[in-house]
Amino acid sequence: MSLEIPAKLVDKARGFGECSYGANRVTLVLKDGSKVSRVTLAWGEEIVQIDGERVEEEKKLGFAMADIVDVLPCP
Repeated sequence: MSLEIPAKLVDKARGFGECSYGANRVTLVLKDGSKVSRVTLAWGEEIVQIDGERVEEEKKLGFAMADIVDVLPCP
C-alpha cells in the first residue's frame, strides 16, 4: 500500500526542495493539531521514512493518512 500524502499537499511539499535526490524532508500536521517531524517523502508525495526509520504500512505510522491536513518544511 502506498503512503501518499493528500494530493492537495503534494505541490506544497515539492516546493520545499530536496534533501537528497528525489526526497523531501517535511513535518506533517495532523487534524488534531499535532505534528510529526522528520518525515521523508519520495518525490514530495509518498512517506518512506519517519525519524530515519523506514515505514511501509499505514498501521506502523501511529496515525491515519486521512489525518494529514498540512505539511511544513523541516527546520
